[in-house]
Parts: sequence; structure tokens; C-alpha cells
Amino acid sequence: MNIEGAERKLRQATLFLGHLEESSRKALRTAGQEEDARRWEIRESYFSACLSAAQSVYYVLDSTGGSAFKEAQHRWRAQLSEPDRSWFGRMIGLRDDDVHLALTRGKALPKYIAEDWRTRSTSPYYQTQFYNAAIFGPAPVVEMKNPDGTLVKGSALHSAVGLYIERQGQLVEATDACREFIRQLATLLDAVKSTAE
Repeated sequence: MNIEGAERKLRQATLFLGHLEESSRKALRTAGQEEDARRWEIRESYFSACLSAAQSVYYVLDSTGGSAFKEAQHRWRAQLSEPDRSWFGRMIGLRDDDVHLALTRGKALPKYIAEDWRTRSTSPYYQTQFYNAAIFGPAPVVEMKNPDGTLVKGSALHSAVGLYIERQGQLVEATDACREFIRQLATLLDAVKSTAE
């Protein structure tokens, strides 16, 4: 059984997840073509790469593990709760639709990110903002809701584009979906390794 190959694919999926997370946090500075390019970047590159690398963990184990993998996988699936089992199958289906039909099934939607003005350095000409609470009182707090229902609070928010997929009638950000898929595959890999020892 090619455990090392499966672990390598899991690391690749984690790397692409990091890129997906980073690209979905980038502020939209202008509308139009840049927004379209960002949506393309999120949808077609990082999400697809994360799904494919994660799914490869399963394929590597299935192709090289024989009956030992099939037994370990059967036990692993049996211990999953029904929502988790269905979600695992849904993520496999999303990856297959993306690879074989070029359908991502995701929606690029605007979202809010809390801005930390103290650490922002997008330009060499940018000056750090200083807020003096002694003079002005507590900083105002803005609260907005993202498409997946999460509340974002901060004294300043910026807009970004997140990729969202549907899970049981509710929107889930693709970063969260990929993170959960990777976590599930990591637990499958652990179950396979424990039977191989």
C-alpha cells in the first residue's frame, strides 16, 4: 500500500487549501475585470486543485491497498455519522464533476473580512492608521453577515469574493468544505495506517 504517496497527496491538498484561503481573503480594490479574474482564480484553480489532490489520497489507497484498504475503508465509513458520510460522497462528486465535466458547482459571492489596519501594508506609501481611544472613545464596530451565515465584526471591514457550495440547502464556503474533506481523508489515512501496522 502506497502510504507515502497518499501522505504526499494530502500535503498537496493542504497547500492548495492555503492558496484558496489566501485568495478568498484578498480585498477587492476595484470592480470589473479584476473581480472576474479573482473569481476565475478561486473557482478554476485553487478549489479544483484542492479537490483533486485530496481525492487522489483515496485513489492512491484504493489502487494500491487491495482488500486491506477495502476492509479499513468499510470500517472507517461505518463509524462516520450520516451527515459526514453524505458530505464525503458529495465532495467526491464535486471533484468528479469538476474533472470530468468542467463543472465546479460553486458560486462566487461577495463576503466581508475584518480589516486589521495595524498590520496592513499593501503599498510602500501606506501609513499605518492609528486610532486614539483616549481621544475618540472606543473604536466603532461594524457587523455584517456573509453568505454562509457567519457574522464578521470589526472596526473596519473589506470586501472579498468567496467561493460557496451548497450543503443540505445551506451555503458553505469552499475553504471550509475543502478543510473538512482533507480532515476526513486524513482520518481515513490514519485508519488505513493503523491496520497496516
